[in-house]
Amino acid sequence: MYPPNRTIARLPYVLLMALLALLTNGCEAPSDNRDSALAELAQRGISIDMDGLKASTRTRSYDGAFLFDEIGFFDDISDADLKETLLHAAKSDNFGLARVLERLDSRVQFDASELQESLDIAVRRGSGELTAALLRHGARPGPETLFQAAYADDYQQAEMLLQHDTDFTGEPNNEAVRMAARLGNLQTLKAFVDSGKAPDEQVYQALRFGALTEQAAVVRYLVEWGVPVDHPDSDGCTALHYLAQDGLVEDVRYLVDQGAAVNQTCRGKETPLKWAHYGKNQPVIDYLLSVGGTQL
Repeated sequence: MYPPNRTIARLPYVLLMALLALLTNGCEAPSDNRDSALAELAQRGISIDMDGLKASTRTRSYDGAFLFDEIGFFDDISDADLKETLLHAAKSDNFGLARVLERLDSRVQFDASELQESLDIAVRRGSGELTAALLRHGARPGPETLFQAAYADDYQQAEMLLQHDTDFTGEPNNEAVRMAARLGNLQTLKAFVDSGKAPDEQVYQALRFGALTEQAAVVRYLVEWGVPVDHPDSDGCTALHYLAQDGLVEDVRYLVDQGAAVNQTCRGKETPLKWAHYGKNQPVIDYLLSVGGTQL
């Protein structure tokens, strides 16, 4: 096997040689590039087959995919090997392999169920290139794919998924909007909302989930989108309650300026000021008192 550190270190040299060949040899450059890549693979002891491809792309930073691409390995790859490569790319999270597969000129279709797990893995990691490649080859969003997308802050990836027949019904996809808000993944949240597929109630609830983790940008986006600032949870608690406990005073002030009820009660007689006391959040305590907040 080849030493891992050489795998990473040699990529700049290979690419530099390819560029120099292109500049100096014109039409002969592709052949020279192929010869250089073959020599590099031989020096590393990498076989020109699926085993070699997997070995040279087994971690995210290994550069073997670019060398295999340079020698034309993917030009006539069999359907079976292509599917195996797609599955391997999801497991290895190899950056170069995802890039090569995304731009590969192939439209062969596989059964969606065979690619489902790989799609969900790629989506959660935010590998937009691999997600695009998997979708092009037949993968389709499943019952948890949108939920996995909530963990990555990638508008384009979420948009790609939502172009297919998928929605926010059923578990756990029905938690996707709220999870994106809770994690502060604003770009993915925007894609969910912009799609028009997310039910209003899920979008409304996302305001509180953003407030729960003090995601100020999420809170402001949702309020400006049109979420009622005092939309309550099942106990009657609002975004102001959640922000008052641990949030910044400027974010609490923003909600009040947008019309949030300062003395809204929940769970009996708990006001935002009482929640601020729970969190010992003195700046917010002082501010809420200044605008008429009470503990009842």
